[in-house]
Amino acid sequence: MRTGLTLAILISSVSLNAPSNAVELIPHQAVYRMSLKGAEANSGVAGAEGAMLYKFEEACDAWTSETKVFLKLLYVGGKEVESTWSFVSWESKDDLAYRFRVRQSRDGTPVEYLQGTVSRNKVEGAAKVDFTSPDGTQMELPQGTMFPTHHLLALIAEGKKGTLTYSRTVFDGASLDNPYTINALITPGATAKSNDESIDERSFKHIRMAFFPISSRRAFPDFELGVDYRANGIANHIVQDFGGFSLDLMPDTIELLERPTC
Repeated sequence: MRTGLTLAILISSVSLNAPSNAVELIPHQAVYRMSLKGAEANSGVAGAEGAMLYKFEEACDAWTSETKVFLKLLYVGGKEVESTWSFVSWESKDDLAYRFRVRQSRDGTPVEYLQGTVSRNKVEGAAKVDFTSPDGTQMELPQGTMFPTHHLLALIAEGKKGTLTYSRTVFDGASLDNPYTINALITPGATAKSNDESIDERSFKHIRMAFFPISSRRAFPDFELGVDYRANGIANHIVQDFGGFSLDLMPDTIELLERPTC
């Protein structure tokens, strides 16, 4: 279960080429409080609590992000399962290279470790993923595949233009089910609120994303992600929907980080 849902998809910082749709997103560190939003009777899930730490940093030639999730699920009958999930990514601003690392454990026992790199000669060109874990594993990415930061930039820009739907193939490396076709619905939001006066309060968009592995023919997505994004790219509210149950993520703290001098 991808409890982290690759929050590298969420935050980055750059200006797009088109001035009318320029996106200026803010590097920052945020802590989100996780709780159970809802669960179907047959899911067996009775409760959930946890926290997610997300950190995005910008370099002159790339963005890096780190996500750490600590989650406890309570099941009907009293059973508890504790999971930890960490994700680190590096994405070049020229859109030609990407690196990632994923670790997951359940009740203290490691259950998954993924690590790999992607490089290509042309923006959104076909590419091959080389995994160092599992060692020797390779994955083909079709032409047009986006990396998560550039995908987010496109979503924010499309929202500024008033686009309602946006569908692209995206690779983030967070699971072997990659890449995904992500179908996004972009709708108006209200005004984000924060106690931090250093954060500019601007109108935000609600973006609902459905994730379909391109190798699957299922009519239903593997999972869905709903995010209220401020115009500066900070996630004001996140809902992770796994079908049988959903998790609610609200920010406890948001700390702005410095940009590099390039």
